[in-house]
Amino acid sequence: MRIAAVIPVYNEEKTIEFLVRRTLRYVDRVVVVDDGSTDASAAKARAAGARVISLGKNTGKANALRQGFKEVCDYDVVVTLDGDLQHSPSEIPVLIECINRGNDLCIGSRFLSGNESMPLQRRFSNKITSWIISFLAGQRITDPQSGFRAIRGEKLAQLELKAERYAIEHVMILEAARKGFRIGEVPISTIYGEEKSYIHPVKDTIRVIYYIVRFLVRG
Repeated sequence: MRIAAVIPVYNEEKTIEFLVRRTLRYVDRVVVVDDGSTDASAAKARAAGARVISLGKNTGKANALRQGFKEVCDYDVVVTLDGDLQHSPSEIPVLIECINRGNDLCIGSRFLSGNESMPLQRRFSNKITSWIISFLAGQRITDPQSGFRAIRGEKLAQLELKAERYAIEHVMILEAARKGFRIGEVPISTIYGEEKSYIHPVKDTIRVIYYIVRFLVRG
C-alpha cells in the first residue's frame, strides 16, 4: 500500500521540519503546500524531504489541500495533517488501520479520546457543525473540523470539494456520505500549545454553514 501525506502550511517554520521528518516514518511521500508563507516554511519543509508546492500568496486551506491532492491522486491512501504539530504523525497507523477495516474515509476525532483541552469557543463551534454534519451524513460524526484524516486515493479522486477555507473538511464528509463511502472515526490526541490558530469561531462557523447550504442546493 502506497501512502502519501498532504500538509497545508502557512508560516509554520518552527514546526514543519520536525513534522515532515516524523511523518516520513509512516508514509511514502509528504507533499507540503506552502500557502503564501512569509517565513522559511517552504525551505525547511524541502530540507526535511518533502515535495513542496509554493502557491505564492495566501489562498486558504481549502485551495492548498486541493493543490496538494493533485500531486497524490495515484496513491492508495492519502493522509492530511495540519502543519502546527497539533497532530501526532505517530498516530497515522491508527488512521491506516481504520482504512484497512474497510472504511473509505477515516477521521481522527479529538472528542472520542475525551479531549477537554480544546479552547471553549472552538469546542462550541465544533459541536454545532457536528450536529449538522451528523444529521446530513446519516451517522454520528464527532469531529467534522478535524484536519487529521485518511482517505482512499481512488475515492478522493471522485470528490469535487467545492468549498473554501476550513469548510472543506465538512464538505468532504458530506460528499463522501452522498456517494456512499464508508466513513469511520478513530480517537486521536491533540496538543494545544502556543501555536496561533487562524480559525475564527464565529466567522468560520457561518462560512461552514454557508458552504453546507451551497452543497445541498447543488444537489
